[in-house]
Amino acid sequence: MDSASDLTIHNGKLTILAAFGHGGELDKTQLKMLIGSEVIAERWNRPIEIEKAEGVTVIVAGSEKITCNTNMYTDIFAAGVSILRTEIEIRDKISLNDILIALHSNTIIVEGLDYQSYADKRIKEIRQKINPIKTVAYHPDIKKFIFLKIKDFTPQLDPKSLRGQYGEIVARFLSGETSIRALHSKEIMEKTANDLSYYDEDLFLVSTEAAFVVGCDGYINELRELLELTISLLLLFQIYDRKIDVEISNAFDALKKLNSSRYYFITQAPRKLEKSLFTVSEIGLVILDDIKDLMNPHKITNDWYYQSFYQNMLDTLKVRDYGKLVQEKIDSLQDLYSTARELSTEQLAFWLEVAIVLLIFWEVIKPMIQLL
Repeated sequence: MDSASDLTIHNGKLTILAAFGHGGELDKTQLKMLIGSEVIAERWNRPIEIEKAEGVTVIVAGSEKITCNTNMYTDIFAAGVSILRTEIEIRDKISLNDILIALHSNTIIVEGLDYQSYADKRIKEIRQKINPIKTVAYHPDIKKFIFLKIKDFTPQLDPKSLRGQYGEIVARFLSGETSIRALHSKEIMEKTANDLSYYDEDLFLVSTEAAFVVGCDGYINELRELLELTISLLLLFQIYDRKIDVEISNAFDALKKLNSSRYYFITQAPRKLEKSLFTVSEIGLVILDDIKDLMNPHKITNDWYYQSFYQNMLDTLKVRDYGKLVQEKIDSLQDLYSTARELSTEQLAFWLEVAIVLLIFWEVIKPMIQLL
């Protein structure tokens, strides 16, 4: 039998995190209406749980099928991202390979719907709850992250032996690998090397797509919250990136009109350019005022281990890279605006010179006209 199908889970939890944009920043009044109480100051810049429901999930992989109790949560990040957290309790035995098959074939059935349909339905409901009146253009992308914590499994192995004997199937889980190609030993080693656990007997392997966890019982919730914050920031930067792309396109169109028209300064193009700059400057101020602080592990927690974990998650998910990209685009738009201002000033100076010449000419010919 292939070793990939031998790692069998008897007790564990499969958590699917689906992060999505909820239409912009929430103020404390909106959050108070959603959760029914004052927002605790230290939770303001963390995902806040606003609702919980219970249900049933069926995991299907070929002829294998298990039924699991499930808790569904909604965690809201005030800056503009929410997370649908689906925690599936595994109490019947199932192989890690079957979980992979179910994830890739979308045969995890939550409350009678395949997971993707279930997530789409719940996200629509959550957005409607947050924005019940106004029409909002939502960011189309959803960031999914799979979180598998196993407690009882066979064969019982320590973390080192587990990675050694089942490194390939764990690597496939971490990377979302769906092909049947054999993984190279170096590839397996690289994908299973990012262990962020605190104790030697624990295992917290993490990638850009998933986390594979053994143990970590005393601090798993804290790690999950920091993971959610990291995912929220990643998606937030992706939302900013898309918004800025739209404004840069508008600004570039205005700049082209400036280059092709001598009457640019009396058209609507300068106003459109200024509006784009204002929109992007607002994003820049939010990043400077709030998001920069959220990306500083020392401002998130005083515990050195959680600081290290959070720093590792920011690096693993390339959050800082996205932040740099967004900042470069903000700077580029400001450069475009400066260029447009210079060209517009030159045009205005030209027409002022023309007006002065015409006034002088009028003053010269005016007496002649009066003599006639």
